[in-house]
Amino acid sequence: MEGKEKPRRTQAERSAATQTKILEAAQYLIAKRGLAHTSTQDIAKHARVSRGAMLHHFPSRASLIQATYAEMLRQESERLRVFARTLQPGQNRLKALAEYIWERYQSGIFHVSMDYIAEARVDADELSYVSAESQKFNDALNDVWNVELEAFGCDVETRQLMMNEFMCLVRGMAFQSQWRKDPEYFQNMLQSWLVRARSVLIPANTAR
Repeated sequence: MEGKEKPRRTQAERSAATQTKILEAAQYLIAKRGLAHTSTQDIAKHARVSRGAMLHHFPSRASLIQATYAEMLRQESERLRVFARTLQPGQNRLKALAEYIWERYQSGIFHVSMDYIAEARVDADELSYVSAESQKFNDALNDVWNVELEAFGCDVETRQLMMNEFMCLVRGMAFQSQWRKDPEYFQNMLQSWLVRARSVLIPANTAR
């Protein structure tokens, strides 16, 4: 019996696949080498596409970096929401969520963000783009954290303040971890925040 011939992909499907390969290559190389040491030629070579094909999808370096940053944050937002859905009743959900976010911030998301922000800070248009895309990621954080922290019985303002405080802590630790290779040091800070967070999040008149 002859095998069925696979249906040919449409032009739109081929185009989308090429674009995905380029963005994946860009994200990988920027996270590994840094933005300043990653050229568009490097990205095209790693993606195994011609320079012409890359320019067709991303006519400038700026458009490619913007798209890479936006896709990276979109993926992180989706990962966060998927992880939150795996949290179980009776589990220390706040601890699990905090440790998950800290783990993710030790990966490419922080490195790419720092590089892009450093480059964009002297360009008002680029900085505006960074702000808009970052807000989408912050919206995902807000959604997840407000659901998880609501169970503690605290008010909305307190939940938001604790989330902001936690994210400042994580970003600071991620920055310091670039040169300080001391996992125990960072774990101690994280656990210290978790202990204090519970005392703040649980109202005094709540028996929990």
